Amino acid sequence: MKILVTGAAGFIGSTLVDLLRHDHDVRAIDNFSVGTVRQIGDVTVEEMDCAIPEHAEEMVRGCDVVVHLAGMTGIPQCEQHPLDASRDILVATKYVSEAAVRAGVKQFLFSSTFAVYGQASGLVTEDTPRAPIGMYGFLRTASEHLLLAAQKLDGLNVLIFRQTNIYGKGITKKNTLLNVLADRVLNHQPITIYGTGMQARNFLHVMDTVQAYKLAIEKQATGIYNLGSTETLTVKTVADIVNDAAERILGYRVPIEQKPDRGAGNREISADNFVVDISRICHDLGFSPQRTVKGTVERLLSGEE
Repeated sequence: MKILVTGAAGFIGSTLVDLLRHDHDVRAIDNFSVGTVRQIGDVTVEEMDCAIPEHAEEMVRGCDVVVHLAGMTGIPQCEQHPLDASRDILVATKYVSEAAVRAGVKQFLFSSTFAVYGQASGLVTEDTPRAPIGMYGFLRTASEHLLLAAQKLDGLNVLIFRQTNIYGKGITKKNTLLNVLADRVLNHQPITIYGTGMQARNFLHVMDTVQAYKLAIEKQATGIYNLGSTETLTVKTVADIVNDAAERILGYRVPIEQKPDRGAGNREISADNFVVDISRICHDLGFSPQRTVKGTVERLLSGEE
């Protein structure tokens, strides 16, 4: 099977390419605006821009499956650069999906975000109303609408993953909350918490994330799925986990500093009483997250990851 992965030099994309390349013919594309990985095993990452129609047409040609991971991912970055974000996310998704329809692609996978739910509380299922509060969530929601319209009108087989907070180390390492806190401890620097520290996050390891994509491709799945784990923790709890692990493994702790909240646009959900329902993806795809925050922190601090 020939699989196109856009955003292939990024955190999730590079790790997914490395997983898929052993069993499939993978075409890897990136515009290198953020990612820098040019070679993943025997796969060369080609430089193309999904927001240029001619590039989109070329990259999907001959592909059976498209995994569209390209696009600005940072919530603060999208708030600060809304026009660039619109181009990178919505415009790019439009061009790649339209090209996919014309090329007869059999399956189109899209990385959306848990931010589409905004300030949801309680049990958050795929049927929970979408109510994004920031540019990132709005653009991913609009992209979902665009793809679902393509599915209904043009017969494009679409799978949407609403991802939570991805962490850990794959081919590359991203400055996610958990990774940043571990790095600060390793460098003997204080941990900084913005606001009360009671903002909640659901955490999913990047290796579990790419396994979900692999399962979806193998099962030729379509539909909308929450892609997360059973670990929903507050920022303060994560900071304590990192500090406790540092004391055990490194023999020291670092100070925890609190600073004023940076604003709603910088976070996905600030409530501490939500639960991510992943029962649909577990039932339909056989998905089962294997890695934990505590275990990953220990591996990061000990140099095993």
